Amino acid sequence: MRAENMDTVNCPSCGATLVAGLRFCRRCGYRLGEGVEEYVPTQRFDAGSMPTAAAAPPATDPFQGRQTWGAAPMQPVRPFGATSALGGQQEHGKTSMLAKICRPARGGWWMWLTILIVLMVAGGMLPLTLKLRRGAGGGAGAGAPPPVTSLFAEVDAFDTPDGGGAFIRGLAAPGTSLEAAGLVGGDVITYFDGKPVRDADALRKLMAATTVGKAIEVIFIHDGETKKTTLIPISREMFRGMQVIDARPSGRGILGVDPGDRVRLPNSNIFGVELDNVTRNGPADLAGLKEGDVVFEFHGKPVRTTGDLRLRIYEAEPFSTIPVSVMRDGQRIDFQVKMGRGK
Repeated sequence: MRAENMDTVNCPSCGATLVAGLRFCRRCGYRLGEGVEEYVPTQRFDAGSMPTAAAAPPATDPFQGRQTWGAAPMQPVRPFGATSALGGQQEHGKTSMLAKICRPARGGWWMWLTILIVLMVAGGMLPLTLKLRRGAGGGAGAGAPPPVTSLFAEVDAFDTPDGGGAFIRGLAAPGTSLEAAGLVGGDVITYFDGKPVRDADALRKLMAATTVGKAIEVIFIHDGETKKTTLIPISREMFRGMQVIDARPSGRGILGVDPGDRVRLPNSNIFGVELDNVTRNGPADLAGLKEGDVVFEFHGKPVRTTGDLRLRIYEAEPFSTIPVSVMRDGQRIDFQVKMGRGK
């Protein structure tokens, strides 16, 4: 059948040209009337024979969002039983689930994003995601634990002396924040960050709460005198311990002695370390040191504990000449000792 032999009508809603007798517009679904046929086959028009509708001002199709020609736009009413925009046949008074889901998408993608965020927060996924992203940034980001100070690793131990406070048994390595503040083995810390130190346990608790880089006021007793200093703790990661010495090509220094007890020098509040044994033909023996000598100064640094004497020997550069001061029979004697090399 040729298109020119058929009657045509224009849809009052969208202006589309249709075959006469249809019940609904095949373009917008507008109800046209009570046609005799439920379905009319699609007709194909030859080029140049397509009937045209009278020109009218452009109107916006409410469903397609583009300009069309036809009558003024009207609010379309989808008929019962009409084919939906999703291609499915709708039952009387029902809407397909897919249509319900997709229809709100015409309002904007932001609504779906809002729903997704709400679901993630409700399910606990969003806080976990943010936490993982913070952790992926590295370093000391928000949520990362604060760095731990190296104060506990900087000493051999803390003891509680008879008069209270915290006694430093000895420095464990060179380059400590304690030594940078002027503290050495044998000193007794009585106040830390403005708080009294009753015993070694009290000092450990105060140090555990210390922040890296914070300036701490420390009051301590050195050789019987009360002194004050400022301590700035470093992080445990920055503290290398004895690795600083062991990494040297020359290695550790050797004196050739066995450190003994900590003893007080005559008529003073100064302590030193007594030598229990002096190795024959070792650096100390060749320099003139003897068993029973009390070392109280080594390479210009005070020596008040056994731990500090060992540290000063180790950190001395092998084959270098080091000044050593001892007390022998109540007399001070200064020696120049050429250090040996340890393994």
